[in-house]
Amino acid sequence: MRATLVFVGLWMGCADITPIEDGKRYGPVVTLQDWFTSCFLLESDDAVVLFDTCWREGTLESGLESHGLKPEDVTHVLMTHGHADHAGGLGLVPQATVMGRQPEQDNLTEHAGEEGNIDQPLEAGQILPFGSHEVHVIAAPGHTPGTTIYWVDGVVILGDAAIATGAGAIEPAPEDRSEDPEAAETVLKGLAARLEALELRVDWLVPAHSGGIEGLAPLRAFAQP
Repeated sequence: MRATLVFVGLWMGCADITPIEDGKRYGPVVTLQDWFTSCFLLESDDAVVLFDTCWREGTLESGLESHGLKPEDVTHVLMTHGHADHAGGLGLVPQATVMGRQPEQDNLTEHAGEEGNIDQPLEAGQILPFGSHEVHVIAAPGHTPGTTIYWVDGVVILGDAAIATGAGAIEPAPEDRSEDPEAAETVLKGLAARLEALELRVDWLVPAHSGGIEGLAPLRAFAQP
């Protein structure tokens, strides 16, 4: 319990962040807020997709209900990484196909047990079709070895690869929250160029521990020396 409180304090101690808005829609993706963190919902004609599962099963269940869904409606979970505040709701959706990059399996096992088993390993550069939506898989090791960023219809789901400040800037997660802070910063500095090289438009940058901010400009600014 003490470790959890310290974790919460460190994240919430980042006072100058864009606040999370429960139910906020970024393109086709909807925010489900769970206290100091969030997961995201994408509905298509043939799938109900979660990006992470928030922290607490009860909060996830309530969030799904607010959008007319039940836990058993969820078909896929795409994990940004395996920390408890992102994987805590996996036990609520055992029927869903859990997807993530293989280097994150140890974290998922530690924090979610058997429910954290990756059913479908993802590779960097993979494109996942969900109805009319395409989800691009972008490797972003640093915060954790298997941290993954997802692009869907102009929305960049960052997980803990970044936070958005109240001034509209992008910054890495606090150093003591990342397993390899130097790698995390390097990945973030190169992300704008990678998205541009893939010709992926950016309407929103959406971290898990802050609200989203518009456009690619904040990433470009962070990349400047």
